[in-house]
Amino acid sequence: MAAIVTGLVPILKTAVEASTDYKGRTLWFGFLSIRLVTLYVAEMPWGKLDTDFQCNMTAENSEYCRRACFNQHFDVPVVMLWNFSYVLFSVSVLMMELLASQLRHSLIKQRMKRDPVSQPGGEDSLMGVKGHGLAKKDMMIDFHKQKTTLLVYLLCVGMRVGIEGTFLSVLVFWHLPKIDGLPIHCSTALCPGPYQCLVRFDSEKRMSVYSLATISATIVVTSIAFFLYSMCHYLIFGRSKLESVV
Repeated sequence: MAAIVTGLVPILKTAVEASTDYKGRTLWFGFLSIRLVTLYVAEMPWGKLDTDFQCNMTAENSEYCRRACFNQHFDVPVVMLWNFSYVLFSVSVLMMELLASQLRHSLIKQRMKRDPVSQPGGEDSLMGVKGHGLAKKDMMIDFHKQKTTLLVYLLCVGMRVGIEGTFLSVLVFWHLPKIDGLPIHCSTALCPGPYQCLVRFDSEKRMSVYSLATISATIVVTSIAFFLYSMCHYLIFGRSKLESVV
């Protein structure tokens, strides 16, 4: 529980205290938090994977051959791959945060050049931002005017679709078959066998994979929906609306 709180506090603090907002920002930080909690809970049944892997071997060289069979069956790191996918998802969120911060910084510098005694804040539709009703979020990015920022936003959302879609495929087609509950037949060069092995507590491990897969599928569907909405609302219909006004 301490690890969860330690990881959630910086994420939530950044989401609440930031002075720049854009469409769907709270949702992405919410997914970051939910993903972190799910990752923490899902890792618990995998904490003793080495000892949970058992084989019907004789006493002679049994531990050596068991480890050889373990390495043959789990040929890719499971938990480390989960953590790496979370890092990639975090990067796709923080990329937009970095761009929004840079946009606000540039806006403040240009205002100070025009009027050195003015205070940053308020509305500036020419820069593609507008005032926000919340006290600390006083800048809302207007994607109708900030087309470059919109393209970066679409790139970030597209990255999430690719990252989570790949991770979902790995979970379903790579990790889940490793713990299907069937006997594992093992035979290596130094341990010809054949041996039969099994993974204990496979139902708990499958449940952890299902939970991660559910969150990833939700993120993929939501990201695709946001991508299509942004494309239609800001590029297609937004351009049509601008042309009709002109």
